[in-house]
Amino acid sequence: KKKRKQADPEQLKVLCETYNRTAFPSTEERADIARRLNMSARSVQIWFQNKRQNMRQSSRQ
Repeated sequence: KKKRKQADPEQLKVLCETYNRTAFPSTEERADIARRLNMSARSVQIWFQNKRQNMRQSSRQ
């Protein structure tokens, strides 16, 4: 089982900038982000899912 990797600050910056543009990036956009940040497309997808969930929860409180 692989260890959980936390995104480093540079990766977070790009992910957050992309999220601010669109909360639902296309498959191609996710693949491009993954290539640029040296992450898997799946981990980028999960990051966006988690970010959307966190934003939903914080807006409810």
